Amino acid sequence: PDDVQDKLGAPLLGALPKQKTDKDGNFAQIWEKNQGAYAEAIRTVRTGVVLSGLDDPAKVIVVTSTVPGEGKSTTALNLGSALGQMENTLVIGADLRRPSLAKKCGLAPNHSGLSHFIAGSASLEDCIEKVADLGIYVMPAGIIPPNPLEMISSKKFVKGLEFLKERFDRIVIDSAPVQAVSDALILASYADSVIYVVKADSTSATQAQKGIASIVASNEPLTGVVLNQFDVKKASKGYYGSNYYNYGE
Repeated sequence: PDDVQDKLGAPLLGALPKQKTDKDGNFAQIWEKNQGAYAEAIRTVRTGVVLSGLDDPAKVIVVTSTVPGEGKSTTALNLGSALGQMENTLVIGADLRRPSLAKKCGLAPNHSGLSHFIAGSASLEDCIEKVADLGIYVMPAGIIPPNPLEMISSKKFVKGLEFLKERFDRIVIDSAPVQAVSDALILASYADSVIYVVKADSTSATQAQKGIASIVASNEPLTGVVLNQFDVKKASKGYYGSNYYNYGE
């Protein structure tokens, strides 16, 4: 956690503790274990987002990372569920390259989603599903299109987002990672808040610095960093040289 401020020069919104997973890589999400250490950490991130925009609340929140596999989609979904406990919330799967939102929400892989709406093959209503267990509405990515950047840059997407901003209190957008493509920078330009997920003990500081710098250079609203899969036990034994407090232990 100390490295986020020291090496990345960005505020730390919260550290999400590393969780034990089953053989499929799943663990208890906030809606499944609402009083656990992970849920508490997600609520800390939620508080940071809310407090960062008291006078001008962040309606559209984009969640991104440096590279794939850092847990941004899971973070976006859990943050959405935490916000959904207080407000009418929609989570949009706008990672049109490696979509995972539908599977995480138990929706069919071919469920109508963002790409269907932009392509004109489904209405906005058909692409939005209420997921009662999570307490939120979800718009999955839909089918993987040949032109993701063109789709999220389209006037139809912008117009649809403006309509959704009238309907929902908060919109959390799961974006593609920053390093490989420009999608995240386009989506960030529509956002009131950008949350940058960094996988602890994995992503190099240099890579993360470049990703964050590209967002800041584009004058996009970086709210802060979420340190994901933080090994609390390692920290308590002094591996990180940090005095960061221990969640629930």
